[in-house]
Amino acid sequence: MKVEFSRGNVLIRNVGEHDVKIYVGQGECSKMFRAHTVILTTRCEYFKIALSNTWAAQEGGSTVFVKPNIHPTVFDSVLSYIYSCKLCFVEEDSGPDIYDLLLACDELMLHELAVHIQEHLIQRKVDWVNENLVTILRSTWLIPTCNMIRQFCVEKICDDPWLLFASDKFYQVEDEILIDILQREDLSLPEVYIWNNVIKWATAQLDIELDSNVSKWELKDFALLKEKTHKFLPFIRLNNIDMEEYYHNVRPFKKIFSEQMQERIEEYYFTGRKLDISHNPRLPFIIDSCLIKYEHAALFAHWIKRREGKVSTREKNPFKFRLLIRGSDHGFCGEVYDRIRFEYPALLVLILTESGEMIGGYQRINSNYWKMFGYDYDRESFLFRINRTDFKRSVISRVVHPTHAVYNQEGWGPCFGAGDLWLKRHFRVSEECICKKASYEFRIVQDESFTVKEYEIFEVTPA
Repeated sequence: MKVEFSRGNVLIRNVGEHDVKIYVGQGECSKMFRAHTVILTTRCEYFKIALSNTWAAQEGGSTVFVKPNIHPTVFDSVLSYIYSCKLCFVEEDSGPDIYDLLLACDELMLHELAVHIQEHLIQRKVDWVNENLVTILRSTWLIPTCNMIRQFCVEKICDDPWLLFASDKFYQVEDEILIDILQREDLSLPEVYIWNNVIKWATAQLDIELDSNVSKWELKDFALLKEKTHKFLPFIRLNNIDMEEYYHNVRPFKKIFSEQMQERIEEYYFTGRKLDISHNPRLPFIIDSCLIKYEHAALFAHWIKRREGKVSTREKNPFKFRLLIRGSDHGFCGEVYDRIRFEYPALLVLILTESGEMIGGYQRINSNYWKMFGYDYDRESFLFRINRTDFKRSVISRVVHPTHAVYNQEGWGPCFGAGDLWLKRHFRVSEECICKKASYEFRIVQDESFTVKEYEIFEVTPA
C-alpha cells in the first residue's frame, strides 16, 4: 500500500516528540512503532479509548500499548493512514494483505478506510475474492463494517452457487450463513441440487460416519441428521422439485421430516394439492422449458465449448437458453419457424412421437445471416441424441461437411445437413421429417422418417 502525503496539511510521523510506543505482532514477526498521542486520539476513535484507560501502561514518560493480533506491515499502513488521511493501493498489493488491512480497520474503528478497501477488493481484486468467498464470508459475517464485501459475496454465490457448494471449504460454513443463503429467492440453482448439498453439509457435521446406502440406516441415524437439518428444511422449496427428483433424492430421507410434514409432502406429489410454504418461491431457474433441465443445459454447453471428459454440472453454465418457440404453444409447421428471428446461435430440441427419443441440433448461424434458399456454412453445428434413461450415454454427431451444415427454404422448419435432420412444412407428417447420414458424422435416429410430439427452439446467448 502506498501512502500519499500532502505538504502543509499533514503531520509527518517522524517529526516532533513521540510519546507513544506501540508493540505490534508476536515473536519474530513483531515491531515497535512510535507515535503521538494527540494525533492518534484525534484521528482514531479506537485509540481515543485505548490510550485513556487501563489498556495502556506508562513507561519512562511514554504510553506503552501492545497489539499482538495485527501484523506489523498492516499496522504500518494503518498508522500512515492515521497521519496522512490518505491511502492508495498499488498493483503489487496482494489480496490477502489488503484483506488483513480491512479486518484491522474494523477492529481499530477506521470505518471510512474500511469502505475504501472493500471497494478496491470488489473492483480490482475480484478474482481473489471469488477464490476466497467462503473464507471472506466466515470472517466478516458478524462484522457490520464489512457489510459491502459480505453482500457482494452472497450475491456472487446466488449468481453462481457452485462457488460455495463446490468449494472444499463448504462443509466449514456456519449454519447461520447457509440459512441466509437458502432464504434467498435469487439462488440460481435447481432446488434438487440445493437439497442434495444441504444433506451433504449436514452429514459432514455429524461426529459419526453414516453408511452411504441410506436404505441401511437405522432410526437413530435419521434422528442425527434431523437434528442437523431441522433449521434448513423450512427454506427448501419442495414445490420446485418434481416427482421424479423427489423420489430419488428426497424420499430416501423422508424420516427427517415430521409425520405431519411427510403427509403434506406426499399429498402434494400424489394429488397435486398445493404445498403451503412460509417463504417466497425461488425465482424461476434460467430455462423456460418443458423438455430440458439443468443437466441438459450443462451437456449442451459442454458440447458447444468442445470440452473433453466428464460433463460438469458443478459450475455456472456459460450460456443462457431463451425459449423462442414451442410446438404446443405456437404450432407444428415450418411457417412458425420461418417467422422467428434470433441474434445468437439456436438450439433445436424435439421429442419423437413413436419412440419418445429426444434429439435435436445446434447451429451457430443467426437468422440475420440466413440465405433465403440453399445451404449455409457452419463448422460448429452438431446434432445430438439424449439418452433419457442413462444421461451419460447421450451422443453428439458433429458436422463433417460444413459447407452443407444448415439448409434453408422458405416455409420450412429447421434443417441440418443434406437431410441429416430436416423438418419441412408439417412436423407431424412423417414424409416431412427426415433423418439420414449425409453431412454429419452419423445418423442420430434409426428411422429415416418420423413425426414430432413436441419441440422447442432456444436462442443460446452468453450468460
